[in-house]
Amino acid sequence: MLSLALCILTSWAVAQDKPEAKIGDPAAKLEGLEWIKGGPVELKKDKVFVVEFWATWCPPCRTSIPHLTEIQKKFRENDVTVIGISNETADKVKPFVEEKGDQMAYVVAIDPEKKTTPGYMEAYKQRGIPTAFIVDKQGNIVWVGHPMADLDAVLAQIVEGTFNAREYARKKALEQEKYEKSSKAFKEYFEAIGQDDGAEKAAQLAKQLIVNGSDQMLNAFAWRVLTEVDKDRQDLATALKAAAKANKLTESKNAAILDTFGLALFKNGKIARAIKVQTQAVELAKDNEQMHKELSDRLAEFKKARKANTGQKQAGKKDGKPPKAREN
Repeated sequence: MLSLALCILTSWAVAQDKPEAKIGDPAAKLEGLEWIKGGPVELKKDKVFVVEFWATWCPPCRTSIPHLTEIQKKFRENDVTVIGISNETADKVKPFVEEKGDQMAYVVAIDPEKKTTPGYMEAYKQRGIPTAFIVDKQGNIVWVGHPMADLDAVLAQIVEGTFNAREYARKKALEQEKYEKSSKAFKEYFEAIGQDDGAEKAAQLAKQLIVNGSDQMLNAFAWRVLTEVDKDRQDLATALKAAAKANKLTESKNAAILDTFGLALFKNGKIARAIKVQTQAVELAKDNEQMHKELSDRLAEFKKARKANTGQKQAGKKDGKPPKAREN
């Protein structure tokens, strides 16, 4: 989740009165830029460009830099040019780029007069960075998103000539519609459970959310139910369904989502499976020291609970009392 984080912009206001640009529209020219590394670059037909907006102060932007460098190296022979554009001043960007050296091996520019930025960030109503745009060989914007998302896969299709911009735009529109529905259900669910007569409405909203929610939305929903909702209003079974679907959508490859799934299993009494899932999460988080420690501590908590539960069962056998029905 952290790799796809955005820094929300306050200085780049989005003009709400202008019509929103669409996928497939012609790309705006690169005007008024001051070239810090490489360049100048002019958008030309029969070439592909990745135009990314970033800032030195933005942690997710810095995280994306090695990935963009990798993309530039990978697709250089396919006439793909990566351009990073900052709204900062040269005295901030130039030392940063020089310090990065070969770790930032693509073209870098600043937009001091903000002549280029509006045609991308404002036109497509983007409020967070890093945000990247792909300009295809016909000079049209065919992709907008976080550079750590499916940028690589789309670029590969574009250079191979198999990318269908219209189908991609249709798919993104459907995803946006689902996102808006799930966002509405998310908000209304937590309002409903705070009401004495809101249980039935909350149950219906949860069903909508599980059908339409993205992996991140489902993960956030499950985590909030598990950790923030009062126990007498917690729907642990629904939280487990949401966490399980989020994990399925990410193919058990996301440590944070596995962590939520593990906690949901644990709180539903499925301790053995919770330990198995949490062990996977810990392994995936081994390169992130802080996350690795947090997930490892939770795994230790699960194992401690299993040990205590096993001890209770053994004690029950000795005194002739039936053990509590709980998985171990």
